[in-house]
Amino acid sequence: MTNDQLKQLQEYAAALLSPDEIAILLDLPLDERKSFTVRCRSQQGSVEYEAFHRGRLQTKLELRQNIIKLAKAGSPAAEPLALRFLKEQNID
Repeated sequence: MTNDQLKQLQEYAAALLSPDEIAILLDLPLDERKSFTVRCRSQQGSVEYEAFHRGRLQTKLELRQNIIKLAKAGSPAAEPLALRFLKEQNID
């Protein structure tokens, strides 16, 4: 993949699009889409995997930061989510 395609991949993943949807937007040939999807989902160390998960995790981080801000401000809807994040982190 070119650097521009990798940037687009990361941007689309940040918008929480699936690898299948991203393959279409990147105009990948039909015969390459399945292997692209596999690389994005499960081939750790591939450039596609890294770009896809970097974009997805950036959005996850931003969402969690917003939820934590709301919880600290006393939002009753955000507080249980923030507590769940703490439990998921599971640091003893």
